[in-house]
Amino acid sequence: MNQRTKQERGTMIDENMKMYVRMHPKWYLILSRYPGEYKTLVEQYKVENKLTFADRIEKVGTLLQMVEMLM
Repeated sequence: MNQRTKQERGTMIDENMKMYVRMHPKWYLILSRYPGEYKTLVEQYKVENKLTFADRIEKVGTLLQMVEMLM
């Protein structure tokens, strides 16, 4: 029997995501009616918490500028 973990099924939610949903209760209603909107929740969470790829690149650029100033 092939048992998949919760993370493989896409239902793994970390503590930060739980706090985000608690701070934005509209997601309880949206997800209860439209469970397929989970991907939208994840994207919104990443945008608001600056976890997108573009934000990471910006952060690296800022760090490189700081290192350059120290040299």
